[in-house]
Amino acid sequence: IVIAVVTVVGGLLTILTIWTRPALRKLVNVPLVSLSCADILFATFSSSFWIPQILQPQWKPPGALRWFVAYVSPVLWGVSVCHMLCIALQRYFKICTNSTRLKSKRVLIIMLILTWLVPIVSFLPLYVIEEVKLDPKMKRYALGNSDNLSAKIPPVVLSLILPHIAALACYILIQNHVRKSKKRVQHAVANSCAQNGNSAAERQITKMMMMLFAVYTLCCIPITVMIIFSSKVPSEAFMVGQLLGSLNGALNPIIYGVMNKNIRQGYKHIWDRALNFIT
Repeated sequence: IVIAVVTVVGGLLTILTIWTRPALRKLVNVPLVSLSCADILFATFSSSFWIPQILQPQWKPPGALRWFVAYVSPVLWGVSVCHMLCIALQRYFKICTNSTRLKSKRVLIIMLILTWLVPIVSFLPLYVIEEVKLDPKMKRYALGNSDNLSAKIPPVVLSLILPHIAALACYILIQNHVRKSKKRVQHAVANSCAQNGNSAAERQITKMMMMLFAVYTLCCIPITVMIIFSSKVPSEAFMVGQLLGSLNGALNPIIYGVMNKNIRQGYKHIWDRALNFIT
């Protein structure tokens, strides 16, 4: 319950901060708003329905609701990892290319649409052909103990594994590009103070995005592997994996606040206004 509440509050706080502060209304922060929406939806429709099943195992929601909750959980997981790829590509285009087209608002909008659309479409056939029921191991409505790997693997690979590998490849390419750029700068004339300041700001943004990716990897990859081989995974491991996965959404706003000064100031400003309004 605490993780779900922190995720929703942190996500709303992030959206309000980016929306209300002119210094943060930039293309680089648009994926963070979209990711916060995904985190809020996951906490609302996935984590929240997991709690009643643990506390009241006999409770049986309507059939349509059972199907929706079971379907939306992996979809929103896929949306999160696709956001990791979207963010990584955005940083790659910004740092490693000179193309203004790849850095445009239009390209970002297309990437964000695909970020939501690919998981929604890829998981739909699986949840149409497979029976949704209460999984005693996961303590939630899912595909049960289905061993139909031929149906489970394609959407998992397309929406979870490939975007993760592609995002990792982008950050490796960015790191290599930055190292080469540092070597060139050491043998060139020093840049102006303004250019150095912009470069430092971009490096800090990239570090924050890489930390976001690292935390996602630690929190969500274990449960992703467990879902593929669900029939061979003990229920205790599923409980730990699901808690780790839910924790990711709560940690994201903390990462933004710790690693981005403007977002941190925005959080403080909104909290101060909220406290003043209450008192």
